[in-house]
Amino acid sequence: MNKTLIIAFMILTQYFVNAQQTDFEIIMDTDYDEVPTIFKIDDTGNFVGLVRKAPPTDSVYIYNSFLYKIEPDGDTTSIMFHKEDTNFFFHNLERLNTEPKGFILIGYGYKYNESPNHPFTIFMRVDDDFNILWEKIYRFNYYYGGYTSKVMELTNGDIVYACAPELSSNMLIFKLSSAGDSLNYMAYSGNDAGEVWGLSYNYDSTAILVHTQWAHYVTGDNLCSIITLNNNLEQVNVQFYPEHHDTPYNAMPFENDQLLTGISEFIGHHTGEIERMISAYVLDSSLNVVHEVHLTNPDTNSSAAQTQCIDYYYDNCIYLGGNHNLQGLIGQQPNWFYVSKLNDTLGVEYEKYIGGDDYYVLFSVTAASDGGVLLAGTKQEVALTYFQRDGIIIKLDSVGCVTNVSDKKITISDAIVYPNPGSSFINIRTALDNCKFKLFNNMGQSVINKTVSGLETKINVNKLKKGNYFYSVTRNNKTVISGAWIKN
Repeated sequence: MNKTLIIAFMILTQYFVNAQQTDFEIIMDTDYDEVPTIFKIDDTGNFVGLVRKAPPTDSVYIYNSFLYKIEPDGDTTSIMFHKEDTNFFFHNLERLNTEPKGFILIGYGYKYNESPNHPFTIFMRVDDDFNILWEKIYRFNYYYGGYTSKVMELTNGDIVYACAPELSSNMLIFKLSSAGDSLNYMAYSGNDAGEVWGLSYNYDSTAILVHTQWAHYVTGDNLCSIITLNNNLEQVNVQFYPEHHDTPYNAMPFENDQLLTGISEFIGHHTGEIERMISAYVLDSSLNVVHEVHLTNPDTNSSAAQTQCIDYYYDNCIYLGGNHNLQGLIGQQPNWFYVSKLNDTLGVEYEKYIGGDDYYVLFSVTAASDGGVLLAGTKQEVALTYFQRDGIIIKLDSVGCVTNVSDKKITISDAIVYPNPGSSFINIRTALDNCKFKLFNNMGQSVINKTVSGLETKINVNKLKKGNYFYSVTRNNKTVISGAWIKN
């Protein structure tokens, strides 16, 4: 194919992608605690993921597991998994591309008359129509499960599962056949074990990479490592991510034998001067940095999405997401979903802040086949003392907008102004260029008029009197964001 035809094909492909774009909002607003956790995409552009639901409580949670399919136009179907004599729920899933195509679901549970302290692990394979092909139950010597577990399909159709029990120095690598039968396992402990945050192939698909935290840790800020396994699941090599990589994070193969990773960057483990950012790296096969980007304000607690923070469908259209001003599972201040669109060298195409009115926690970022992105997470009232979260699923188009929803309930902004209330300074963060920030007192008089430069602008407000103010961020005389601000 000559160069002219290649360019024409790329233009037609981009036109097709743009012409087919969709966006939507799904708000799960009921009396239940509803938690969408992770979504993957199938061959027809549907999003398939897990949603946990439970009655609100401040004690023991009994979740039901729902498998959701969201079509590109936002229509949904779901099924609930339930057993009369068993309490269980699924917490992870992965796409299976060997026939029959579908998904592998992983969870854990226990019989009602048994102790929940030693649950069994459940594997379930479903096809693209959610028909259950098989279900397998395994009970291990340790409580292997929880959120530090991952699964992947090998090129021959076998399935590898890696997990670590919480608060324990053990790690299990388990290989199953495509029919769910046990093929092999390796149990590691001590320095050979760590929390499992990802599974992938190496650059030429000849070995399995286990992405961990604390495995083979010695000293310093190299907290996260990659363990290489051979076909017998034996550890044959260990490499360390660059300094300050922290959890949650996920990694995936990228173009030119490289590795793409989205992380929570945590600087200051040993100095006490804590800085947290959401970052992305492109690394070569020796884990040398090829490209990197560090986003969000390091003075504000920010964390990558809890389950899957970085994803791409097209290699020049990468999405990185997380939480800005994260305070824990329950928050005392409003915060935002954060998402940025990056190109293949990790240049920032846009940043979006979603929410700001309640407490939001983003769980997964899933790149879409039309160039957009699906964000799945939760929101709840600030300072609520028990879990009663609404599930939030938002599909943005390729420019980060929701334009086809007539009754939008979630605020999506190109800029944020914080902290609010504040005392010594105001931060304005936006990826837009040529912006102006203006602050007015309650008499309508301008007290600050400043050009916003770069992603982050910090303005000293120590000389302002305490009280109520109004602000606006404008670009080309159009308002990007406006609101009230309080000086303490």
